[in-house]
Amino acid sequence: MTRIADAVERFLLPLVIVAAAVGIAFPGPGRRLDAANGILAALGVLVFCTGASMTFTDIAAVRTASRRLVLVLAVTTLALPAFAWLASRLVSGLVLRGGVLAAGVAPTEVASVALTGLAGGEAALAAGLLVGSTAVTVLLAGPILSLLGAHSTTSQLGLLATLALVVALPLLAGSATRTLDPLGGREQAPLRIIGLVSLLVLLWEVASELHLQVSDARMVAALVLYLACAAGLGRLLGIRVTPARRTAVLLPTAMRDFAVAAGIAASAFGAPAAAPLGIYGILVLVFGAVAVYVIRRPRPGPA
Repeated sequence: MTRIADAVERFLLPLVIVAAAVGIAFPGPGRRLDAANGILAALGVLVFCTGASMTFTDIAAVRTASRRLVLVLAVTTLALPAFAWLASRLVSGLVLRGGVLAAGVAPTEVASVALTGLAGGEAALAAGLLVGSTAVTVLLAGPILSLLGAHSTTSQLGLLATLALVVALPLLAGSATRTLDPLGGREQAPLRIIGLVSLLVLLWEVASELHLQVSDARMVAALVLYLACAAGLGRLLGIRVTPARRTAVLLPTAMRDFAVAAGIAASAFGAPAAAPLGIYGILVLVFGAVAVYVIRRPRPGPA
């Protein structure tokens, strides 16, 4: 099972592209699942599997970087929604704008924790940012969207309840499972596979909401602009720290969780609002893969 999980992770990027392509080419099944809250169901499974990779002790280890964590959380909570709002001005249509705005209130991308470790960064800090940003999203996503002028189809209390049900509770349940470790770690490989499959299923569902047209170039431009602004912010927040800590700040700041963003968009604005997050998910994973390659690339020594 471990070999299968390793193989899926190794080919994650092409699998992501295939899942998105299938969703776009054959949207019917995905849209039917979306109508039955399939996005939220897949998201809950993914978040549980993510939580099951971290014990409560692992999360508590972030105390060594608590000041940097608080700073990053405070700045990103304020800046990223503003970046998303500016980027959404490039998109026409209130529903699609809602999808772009949802990216601005999403927590750290789950995959950024693993990518931080692959790039030699402080995985504990990245995990702390994941947990902290998830708590911020659960508590503040609704009020922030309201402040940005978003007119959602559900109440702030309803969005809070949805995020608590499909993000906060699965994350806590997964982490509790890993902490108690009733199976002696034998569940880790199967959960990795389930998590990766749920990620692909969710991307397929989100991509099925896309209606690609020439005008969608503006939507892609908006998402690229948002990602570029978030990456620039992450680089700025990593000034004057060790390379390992800089990586642990850059990747979680730049990479926001398209899966949670899709759940927020679908819950707040309806399933079609999740459409931009399919494109955003691909952009984020490509950015992460390229960033790891650049960070790990050997530097030429002195002549």
